[in-house]
Amino acid sequence: MAWSTTSNGMLDFANQHFLEYIGMTLADIAGENFYRLFHPEDLDHLGSEWRSIMTSKTGREVEGRIRRADGDYRWCSLRQKPRFDADGNVVKWYGVVLDIEDRKQAENALRDTKSALAASEENLRLIINSLPVLVWSARPDGSADFVNKSWLDYAGLPAEDILEWGFLDLYHPDDIPGMVEIWKRDLEYSDHTQLKGRIRGGDGQYRWFYFSGRKLTDANGIVRWFGVNIDIENLQCAENALRKSEQALRESEHKLNLIINTIPAMAWSCTSDGQLEYWNKNLIDFVGLPFEEIVGFGFYRMFHPDDVERMRSSWDEVVATKKPSPVDARIRRFDGEYRWFNLQQSPLLDAQGDVVRWYGVVVDIEDRKRAEESLRQSQSRLAQVTRTTTVGELTVSIAHEINQPLMAIVTNAGTCLRWLQDGHTDLDQARLAAQRVVNDGHRAGEIVASIRAMAQRSPVRMERTDFKRTLRDVLLLLQEELQSRGLQVVTDLAPGPVNVLGDRTQLQQVLLNLLMNSAEATPHDAEAVIRVGCAWGRKGELEVTVSDAGQGLPPDFLDRVFEPFYTTKSDGMGIGLSICRSIVEAHGGRIWATANHPRGSSFKFTLSGDDR
Repeated sequence: MAWSTTSNGMLDFANQHFLEYIGMTLADIAGENFYRLFHPEDLDHLGSEWRSIMTSKTGREVEGRIRRADGDYRWCSLRQKPRFDADGNVVKWYGVVLDIEDRKQAENALRDTKSALAASEENLRLIINSLPVLVWSARPDGSADFVNKSWLDYAGLPAEDILEWGFLDLYHPDDIPGMVEIWKRDLEYSDHTQLKGRIRGGDGQYRWFYFSGRKLTDANGIVRWFGVNIDIENLQCAENALRKSEQALRESEHKLNLIINTIPAMAWSCTSDGQLEYWNKNLIDFVGLPFEEIVGFGFYRMFHPDDVERMRSSWDEVVATKKPSPVDARIRRFDGEYRWFNLQQSPLLDAQGDVVRWYGVVVDIEDRKRAEESLRQSQSRLAQVTRTTTVGELTVSIAHEINQPLMAIVTNAGTCLRWLQDGHTDLDQARLAAQRVVNDGHRAGEIVASIRAMAQRSPVRMERTDFKRTLRDVLLLLQEELQSRGLQVVTDLAPGPVNVLGDRTQLQQVLLNLLMNSAEATPHDAEAVIRVGCAWGRKGELEVTVSDAGQGLPPDFLDRVFEPFYTTKSDGMGIGLSICRSIVEAHGGRIWATANHPRGSSFKFTLSGDDR
């Protein structure tokens, strides 16, 4: 019956034979609950012995009574052995429990036999024959001259077939050479013998026995050997199982070490407080640093200087919250080049939910980062093409929009000239007409500037942006288009200045795409109204809503409309809303769609506020 405990004596393993013997589960006896197995009268003694063994770090045999599954208490021998680490500290205790009830009974019976020996040799013989062990005696040359009834019952043979040297025929052929050698050696040079071997029973099966004998010389100088053979088949099976288990464990550890060091990833483990205690060979080879330099908290030296503080803050939060949080960072290769990696971690928790150890992997994502950057650049170019295409589609409306201030400039300039003619001079009226010329010129300039900004491939500029002005510029650009469709835009904006952090041109594109989508989805009827609103959220972010009363979107399509090249329009390309999502997410916000009742859709997105 095999078992093991932690270094501080907490039971953490019992084999199936042990559990079946006591009729309990491992959970019933784990930790210190194993004391419940012992006889109440043995508790103090066994507890004291166990503490003494752990203090001395030396195993020894301890005997006590253990309650069997049927409720009977049986004497057992508890043997244990410590496993040490490189510093001599106990890492684990391993042991076995041997049922020695039969041996105890034999010992008791043997004591009784010795007491009765003076009274009657016949009584002694009766007692010996009743012992549940194989009792024997031998001459000085090693030949048997007595075997008890248990011997005869076990072998299923008459005494004459066992006495003299007949017992050798019952030993396992593989064991005879070694056993005979030990027996002859002890006959000549020792006064006792101890050995193990297999004896064939009457059923033809071999069982392991422990042989123990001692040489005695009586008052007349006659030498005889007396001994017993104790059935240790169960113990031997347990020892063999334990030996195989230890070998399997070593092989498993070796295989695990090979797996960890050959998988195409960099594996690591940390203590519960976040200190590095293991890193596989792949990462050590990659960074080119000895493990001694990165153990503990020394692993921060591998990261790019710009990433160290962010990594330290992220790791401290993970350790404190006990919740894994993947993070990207750059790690220096042995040749000095930095590459992007994704660091993932997972905690090993005990029964109380406390972290025992952290395990994780480091995965090279340099190619993914480059692909993401390439995708971002491609999306930027696609966004610029989309803006240019949209401006091209609105050329007629734009021309009309610019033509209005130009015609107003011409009209007001003519009016000014008339008020300056002789006989009709009116400086006040001429000044008003000139001021209108200036205002209309500024208006035309703003339209042209807005068109240029939308068409140019300008770099992203994250800066303080007046959202109301951005919306006004887009509405000015779309004014003729919306009027031609018979649409009205109603705004409901947050009071006061509405400043956000973002790129003005990209935010114009988001509003332009959403307004054009609403315009194309809204029929020409009395409810041909597009509503644009914005309000501040609790976390200081601005939530913008573009809502229409058009044909709407099916519920299943509300999430898919933001996928690239997915469109509900017969002539659509499916890139407008995808670009909108990329722009909004690049600004740290999110965008989503909802269905209006009884009809229509609303598109909402958030932006970070800027109160500077």
